[in-house]
Parts: sequence; C-alpha cells; structure tokens
Amino acid sequence: MIFKPFYAFETGCAAYVLGCGGLGLCAVVDPREPEVDAYAAFAATKGMRITHVIDTHVHADHRSGGPALAWMSGAAYCLHASADVELPFEPLADGQEIALGNVRLTVLHTPGHTPEGICLVVADLRRGTDPWFVLTGDTLFVGAVGRPDLPGQARESAGALYDSLDAKILTLPATSSSSPATSRAPPAEPG
Repeated sequence: MIFKPFYAFETGCAAYVLGCGGLGLCAVVDPREPEVDAYAAFAATKGMRITHVIDTHVHADHRSGGPALAWMSGAAYCLHASADVELPFEPLADGQEIALGNVRLTVLHTPGHTPEGICLVVADLRRGTDPWFVLTGDTLFVGAVGRPDLPGQARESAGALYDSLDAKILTLPATSSSSPATSRAPPAEPG
C-alpha cells in the first residue's frame, strides 16, 4: 500500500492519497482545492491512476478540491448518498466497498458532525482482510470528536454522533499492538 498524508496545519485538516502501487490504482480523500496539482503529481510519481476522489463530508473549513481533481483525473467524485450539493457525484452507501487493487476501502456512514459524514475503513489485503486503519474525516480526532453543532441541530446531531461512534467506530476490531506490522501503521489521523 502507498499512503501519503497532506496536512494543512492551519485548519487541522488532512488529505490522503492511498492505493495499490502494484496495480497503480489510488484514491484521494478530502482534497483541498489549492493542492489539487500536488495530489496528482504524487500519484504520477508512484505510477498510480486516481480512480476515486472522496470527500468524507461537505467541508466548512476549506474549499474542496474534489470536483476539480475528479474532472482533471477522470476519476469518480464521491460523497455519501445523503449529501445535499448542487453538483454531480457518485453516491456512496454505508457498507459499500471500493477496490483499489490490494487496498479496500469500506464506507461507514457516520452522521453527527454533518448528516452525510463518512469514515473509510482501510484494509491492505497483502497484510490480511482485517482493517488496518480508519480515515475518520471530522467524525473523530485524536482526543476529540467532530463538532455536532454545525448543521444547526446540535441536540439531534450530537445524538447521531454518539450513535456513529458507539455503533460503528467502537465496534471495529482492534489490532494487536504486539504485531510488528501494527507498529508500522500510519499515525492516527489528526483531522
């Protein structure tokens, strides 16, 4: 697996390019508009073709580069099916798998921060079929959770966020900390 984070420390955001180097397939998750060329350039240096551009939610803290990158690369632009946007996208469903060669992304619909929020459970089939790590968008941070007050219905959103964490994130299998492979796992997502 090839996995490259692109951090925007000023907003606490991160974008990711990940995929299968062997078959040359990758996805870009949560791209920021000013860095579209950087994601495409990185994929090209690794000999990977961008097949999916995924936003984990409709972003309020930066302008998404998703539509532009998808158009530029010929990739599918993806959001959860419930996203309320005025542009075409490929709808994602809870439990849907996206195959990128030896890498599998499983969509978890995790409303709370936003109604359409998703997390992506990542498995590297060369390591096994169990999840290796999760890209949580703004559902979960290191030491915090996403703000549930943004959609304007704080009480309902907070309840949805609790349910997403309790029923989806906390039920994922743990990885063994004694495994040598686990020590090489990507760091926890900062946001």
